[in-house]
Amino acid sequence: MKNEDVFGGSRLLAFAVRCHGNKYLWAIRQAFFRVMPLLLAVSFLDVLESLVLDPWSPIMGDGGANLGFWLTGGLSGDEYRQSAWVQSMILARRIISIGYGMLSMALAMSLAGNLAGIWGADRVMAAFCTLAAFLFFLPQTVEVQGEFVDYFAARRFFSAFLTAFLATWIFSRLSHMERFRIPVPDCLPKDHARYFMPVLSVALTLLFLMILSVGFEELRAAIQAWVMQIPAGFFQHPVTVALYQAAVWGLWWFGIPGYGVASLVQQAIYVPLDFSNQLGDTACVFTGGFFEAMSMHVQGLAIAILVFSRHESWRGVSRFSLPTLLFNIYEPVMFCLPVVLNPLFLIPFLMAPLANVLLGWVAVSWGIVPIFKAGFSWNMPLLLSGALGTASFMGGILQVVCLVMDIFIYAPFVITANMLEFRGEEEGEEG
Repeated sequence: MKNEDVFGGSRLLAFAVRCHGNKYLWAIRQAFFRVMPLLLAVSFLDVLESLVLDPWSPIMGDGGANLGFWLTGGLSGDEYRQSAWVQSMILARRIISIGYGMLSMALAMSLAGNLAGIWGADRVMAAFCTLAAFLFFLPQTVEVQGEFVDYFAARRFFSAFLTAFLATWIFSRLSHMERFRIPVPDCLPKDHARYFMPVLSVALTLLFLMILSVGFEELRAAIQAWVMQIPAGFFQHPVTVALYQAAVWGLWWFGIPGYGVASLVQQAIYVPLDFSNQLGDTACVFTGGFFEAMSMHVQGLAIAILVFSRHESWRGVSRFSLPTLLFNIYEPVMFCLPVVLNPLFLIPFLMAPLANVLLGWVAVSWGIVPIFKAGFSWNMPLLLSGALGTASFMGGILQVVCLVMDIFIYAPFVITANMLEFRGEEEGEEG
């Protein structure tokens, strides 16, 4: 028996190949790729908004280059905040923020069309039902310290996934039942008749989704109230943080954007701590900015593949994805490479982010790196996010150290994947 059979390598590889060809993962991959141009455009505008259009950004604010002072003719304080320049920038920021809502709706409708094809339902009607469901499930916002916080933020991808699967599944089941098809006269053209027949199915789908959205909102509010009652120290314990990160990246391994699901905790607990640290009320290590800055291990995977992999298609995907990874957009790597549901990469995919968090915790706790005080956009590039979050170049250095560590964590698993992949091809040629 060969060594890879002893350790189950061939079986793991076969399982990974089957998972990579899963029809539902295909539907998700295709949906993401269709909206990728919009995702990249919105991400670029978001970074521009954070660095330039924010009146208090490192470029415009008095804590940085103070360019806003010169552009407003020397205004500062309340006069600066009330100036026409600042008001126009605030309006531009609001317009850009709409882009994420458009992106999430586009993703939901694209995924609904793919799922409708799998389940044999009308793609157009499924997309329309999903759009309505997305608006039903769109989470409400609440005001926290003067900022409107969406408790299912993180590009609302979780809402898009949830509504696309629910709406399309309910509609497809109802549309296949004869009792819910409206009879139409033979004189009506077939192209028109097919849009009248599922009217009852669409109406019932929307009714079910409306009821579900009410129940979902009640559940969300109950979970939020429960989370807020937990002592703040609980969320600063390293064991709690390790479990939190394992859940986030474990969901990503299953093909579900983890931060979209966990953003209730992120936005309710950790993001406000950035402002609290900034005001001097707390000196917490684990904040929203901390987790955003420490989530660069997918970049480590891409670089490890470029350095250690012999698989040309994997290397090509990594090279292509590096510009998107610069803005923390993981989908090209996650869905183009066999990472999702691939048992070969499960261990490093959980180990690397946990190692980043542990190293960051030690560095901040020992005073090597200042605590994170400033919140920033999730797609802020490496070095900038760490430096801006801590107001120190040491934050950027911490990120570089974590990235190097991630590369070496992934390296043995990439090499093992190479061995299994090429040995499998050689055995196929010999057979």
